[in-house]
Amino acid sequence: MKPKVVLFDLWMTLVFGLSTDPILTLQAMLNHRQPGEPLDSEFLNKCLTTNVTNPGRFLREVAQPFDLKVPRGAVTAFRRLIADERRAATAYDDTEAVLTHLRGQYRLGLISNLWPFPVRRIFQEMGLGAHFEQLVYSYEVGVRKPNRIIFDHTAQLFGVDAGDCVMVGDSMSSDIEGALAAGMQALLIDRKAKETAKLGDRLHVCPSLTAVKRLLI
Repeated sequence: MKPKVVLFDLWMTLVFGLSTDPILTLQAMLNHRQPGEPLDSEFLNKCLTTNVTNPGRFLREVAQPFDLKVPRGAVTAFRRLIADERRAATAYDDTEAVLTHLRGQYRLGLISNLWPFPVRRIFQEMGLGAHFEQLVYSYEVGVRKPNRIIFDHTAQLFGVDAGDCVMVGDSMSSDIEGALAAGMQALLIDRKAKETAKLGDRLHVCPSLTAVKRLLI
């Protein structure tokens, strides 16, 4: 495996955060589903493809397709939620060292299913943005992984064929299957060995970013 471009997922690949998905919290906040019910994939998609940075306007944009009313106090609660998400964002212990090392050998990019609120914290204040030639966010592109459009768009930004890219991520469906369907190579981060036993030799699986680095150097 010798790609020209190494692409990374963000959450649970480079960075971890709140123990509960904030979009699941927002779903309950807007009374779309009751607490404890699963996340609606259409609601998730709307949250991750809405390019609005004002919290109040964001809530109205997200609520509208589902005929939801924004409850009294929801904007204040949402502001607290996104502030909590920013504060909780933490890079894994090996993230900085691995990105610094790989940046000297490869062109690096990021493809993230992301809403706009933690971007400044993660990519400016934490400094992760300095490692990447291209940062591709679902809320800007208007589609989320595993949609092939976001992978094709990223390859085009780098001016390379999809086969010249390897995607590194923790999600089989979003990162790995999406990248492979687009013609890219893929590496799965499986820190808790949930997938390793099932996959066997059918896919490169790494227990950490450090292991990804060893495979690529």
